[in-house]
Amino acid sequence: MKKIVFSVFTALLAFTASADDFKTQGDGTVWTLSRLATVAESGVTNAGKTFTLTKNVEIASGDRFEIEGGIKVLMGDNVRLTLSGEADFCADERVLFTSASPEDRPYGIFADCDEAVISFAHIDFEYAGLRNFGTRGLNVDDCTFRWHNGVSGASALNLGTNGAVFTITRCTFEDCQRSAINNAANYLNPVVIEHCTFTGNGTLNQNAPQINLTVSGNTVIRNNVITGNPALDKVGGIVVSNLVGLTGTLNTVIEGNDIRNNRFGIAVYCEQHAVIRNNTIIDNKYEPIPNNGGSGINIYDPYKTQTAMITGNYIEGNLWGITVIGGKDINIGKTENKDADDYNPGHNVFLNNGNGGVIYDLYNNSANTVYAQGNYWKSVDVQDTEHIESVIFHKNDDAKLGEVIFMPALPEEPTAILETLASGEIKCVEVYTLDGVKAATLKQADLSGLAPGLYTLRILTDKGAITRKVAR
Repeated sequence: MKKIVFSVFTALLAFTASADDFKTQGDGTVWTLSRLATVAESGVTNAGKTFTLTKNVEIASGDRFEIEGGIKVLMGDNVRLTLSGEADFCADERVLFTSASPEDRPYGIFADCDEAVISFAHIDFEYAGLRNFGTRGLNVDDCTFRWHNGVSGASALNLGTNGAVFTITRCTFEDCQRSAINNAANYLNPVVIEHCTFTGNGTLNQNAPQINLTVSGNTVIRNNVITGNPALDKVGGIVVSNLVGLTGTLNTVIEGNDIRNNRFGIAVYCEQHAVIRNNTIIDNKYEPIPNNGGSGINIYDPYKTQTAMITGNYIEGNLWGITVIGGKDINIGKTENKDADDYNPGHNVFLNNGNGGVIYDLYNNSANTVYAQGNYWKSVDVQDTEHIESVIFHKNDDAKLGEVIFMPALPEEPTAILETLASGEIKCVEVYTLDGVKAATLKQADLSGLAPGLYTLRILTDKGAITRKVAR
């Protein structure tokens, strides 16, 4: 197939046509599975609303495919449906693509259209995956991906092709063998991932996170729930990387996510401008060797090209809170001048991030001076220099390292509710127990109807979302 390149994250896959493959004529025909089932050579058969694909089918450029609602599609071993022409995959009733038998490992759907963006909605994938080769990209909304078998690539939803644009909203990814979403290390793919749920992906327990992206001009990962399986100690939460020296306008926004129980929480590598704000990052500690991972947030950039603004995050129970390895300007709170371009109120909360009996809420493993003012160091009883110094590793502990400027600190934990009310209109407030179970959805941040206890609030406003742990 065209437009496939090798990357450090995606193995090179060769898909060759077989004499048994069926390809449409490209004469402007609008195809459905029902229409394909009338062509004996297509290998598509049906019994009512259940369709079976026994060989590869390609909708040629110039033709169009439309999905029928409320159907089930059984795919044989190594079978794929390739969309080289335009397609409408927005089903009016849910559609299931799954394997024809427990022994079958289908590829799934390959989108190879250069004519238009293909939209998917209300499609459920079991075992099979969705992979893009086209230059335009995909919109994927309210789809599920479960038990992806790994044969179609390094993820259940594989982005691919330099410059293609992706919007992924309200999707669910569960127990897939490799990453949930992935693209090649040398592709610049603008991508927005919002309001999705990721649970226990990476069941092969390889060194790949649940979300594994290359940085681009517009990478947004917002308001998702990313929960790991503690038994998978090689699987992290989110990686946005630039390991091949891409240059240009490279912006990353990671905000409003709930990330817990992974090998690590968030990692951003090398040149990019990263904004990491208002995330809840808890118990990302399932790395058996602390020196190899376990950070709530990890900044890695030995080339000193990355800038990062880190604010409003709740960081608890990880092996390390925030680790800084290199970077150009890593700003975890700079409160000295509210009119300055680099002003950052901080408002990060740190609690009991550590390993080996030592708390490491912030580890500056670089020679840079790092500002971390305006934060609340919940691991200590008093917010003064002496107490906070005990949970930060920097120049005072190793003269070769840069200093962390952490005073002034916040005198008490920020709830962020008042500042959210002031900055944006609240759409709703999602209330979660500390183990991630949704307890309520409220119109306002009024917890009076809840039982006493600790909760995580996700406050969604017209200006974004903020997540904070509060007591009732």
